[in-house]
Amino acid sequence: MLFVAAIRDFFHRFPFGVLLIAVLFMIVGAPISANIAHNIPGIQGPTGLAPLTVLLTLAAAYAVWNLSPHRAMVICAAGFVLALLGIGSLLTHRQRVPDFAHLLGQALFLLYVTGTILRTVFRARIVDGNVLCGAACVYLLFGALWGYSYAMLEVVNHASFTIIAPASETGIDLYDEPGWLIYFSYTTLTTVGFGDILPANAYARSLAVLEAVVGQIMLVVMLARLVGLHVAHTTTAPSLRDE
Repeated sequence: MLFVAAIRDFFHRFPFGVLLIAVLFMIVGAPISANIAHNIPGIQGPTGLAPLTVLLTLAAAYAVWNLSPHRAMVICAAGFVLALLGIGSLLTHRQRVPDFAHLLGQALFLLYVTGTILRTVFRARIVDGNVLCGAACVYLLFGALWGYSYAMLEVVNHASFTIIAPASETGIDLYDEPGWLIYFSYTTLTTVGFGDILPANAYARSLAVLEAVVGQIMLVVMLARLVGLHVAHTTTAPSLRDE
């Protein structure tokens, strides 16, 4: 009972923390899903990322549930995204239109969630655990959002990326294994750049460099805002106590 109460308290106090855990599962699980999709016939495209996408979508909806003035819209948007995922996963033959529609819906939903959390973080009066989790979510959701953008580009313009993979992972098709593109997005966002996947046309290169630049700017701005809030709180609190 104590464990259940602790979990319930965590969900109540740290909705952004719940989302942060889901995003971390996406980061760790995306490369694994790509490997599963490569080795198991029929587990391709949206199906390979389906469990991670469902977890991320539900956690995102929960995180902004109390922040949105239109709660019904949040539920409808999350349900619509999951419905598109279900349609794409149930198709026996890959169809570009359903795949693109799902990726676009997921990207727009994450964009709304990211904007809502960003507004909450910048309007916060004090820096607490939930605000810190929210700031981390904004940065990491940006990587997921860009990963879905890469996947949309791959659907529209096939072979937009080139994989330099080990011999054991030859014959990889990024249209069937979008987990690679989530992985590529986070290595680009963090400026790691292992070099095992490369943008192969001008559109892909433009998106990649834009993600790298905007990601670093976002990181600096978020840190400056959090430090400013903390300094302002620590300097005004003693004066209020003295009064």
